[in-house]
Amino acid sequence: MTSDTLQGDLAYIKKIVQESRKNIGLSGDHLIVWGILVSIALFVTWANHYYNWGANEWLHWVLVIGGGWLFEIIYGRTVDRKIPVRTYTDKIEGFMWLSIGITLTILGFLGIGTDAIRPEYISPIFSTVLAIGYFTSGVIYEVKWIRNLAFGWWGGAIIMFLFPGSYHLLFMAGMMIAFQAIPGFIIQKTWAND
Repeated sequence: MTSDTLQGDLAYIKKIVQESRKNIGLSGDHLIVWGILVSIALFVTWANHYYNWGANEWLHWVLVIGGGWLFEIIYGRTVDRKIPVRTYTDKIEGFMWLSIGITLTILGFLGIGTDAIRPEYISPIFSTVLAIGYFTSGVIYEVKWIRNLAFGWWGGAIIMFLFPGSYHLLFMAGMMIAFQAIPGFIIQKTWAND
């Protein structure tokens, strides 16, 4: 491989990354919606336990997660009309997050519902899975602070694994705001007009 070929290949890769960055602002909406929805559901679950309300937790989780997926379907169709051509990198990132969402849904409903996962460990498990998405997205888009959000998710998971308890519901809600919703607003503000 010659130096000119190598330089041309690197320039092409850089162009793909820059083209993909134009659509990164769309990710902010997903992060905001899921961050807020899940934070509210975590707080309601905690309050239900703490105040002994006796509410059906499965019902509110089905509504929240169902609402999140409904948002994804409607929003996805709207975006597809606005941006009919996606870069290959956009497709990879989109399918990665789709697979993460499906994985979290299965773990949350079937993992807990079948007693395969103890409820106090679902939040740290979710945190480790979300860390993969942030780390990979940050690398794909070459945005270090997005990549570094993974370390917050991994750190939170370590704390929740080492010190399990009902506090993890509030802790995870805080992480959803700090590492998902707020970054979503930052991404939206930074890249929405690109």
